[in-house]
Amino acid sequence: MRLAIGDIHGRPHWKKYLDEDFAEFYFTGDYFDSFDISFLRQLGNFRELCETARADRRIKLCLGNHDYHYVGQIFHQEYSGYQHKNKLYIYDILERNMDLLNIVYVTPDKYLVSHAGVSNTFMKKIGAASVEEINGAFTKDRNILNFDGRDIYGNDVTQSPIWIRPPALERDPVAGYHQIVGHTPVDAVRESTVRHQYGEIKITYIDTSDNEAVYRF
Repeated sequence: MRLAIGDIHGRPHWKKYLDEDFAEFYFTGDYFDSFDISFLRQLGNFRELCETARADRRIKLCLGNHDYHYVGQIFHQEYSGYQHKNKLYIYDILERNMDLLNIVYVTPDKYLVSHAGVSNTFMKKIGAASVEEINGAFTKDRNILNFDGRDIYGNDVTQSPIWIRPPALERDPVAGYHQIVGHTPVDAVRESTVRHQYGEIKITYIDTSDNEAVYRF
């Protein structure tokens, strides 16, 4: 069994699941920018999560948009909740742990975990022949995750795996995977089946952090 948890934004509820018997535990990103948790608690929570991930490689961390705007091409994009006074501290701890953070994870049985989802259009835009190439492409050029779309909410198929919203993702999901995503809050874990010319594609939305749920698959 695997676990996946949505955007934690400084919340420590992930720790209560560590005693479960799991093969991997995936985090969909957004470790910062809480509106009700102090910066020091956000920072300490992320530090503890990184220490846990280094000690237990079953812990898999994705990068979210509320992390990226501190480590993109250095503070050139700012989204809601951006912590101006603390940006250097967040930049520092993220950079020191970038080796733990991926954009996507792909399991052998074709589950695809990311912050917001992967579209065919994004794959073509960055010239990736497979989703596994996204992590390497980001390492070479962090600009590939920049906010890119006509819709200010991010509901555009051109958007990256840290920004695309469900309606756009369901119009153009990359084929062959069951996607697991956070980013857009839902009251409870929700699974959608999208039908395209290349078959049925499942997408599971798990950003239920307000009720501290975890997804098991």
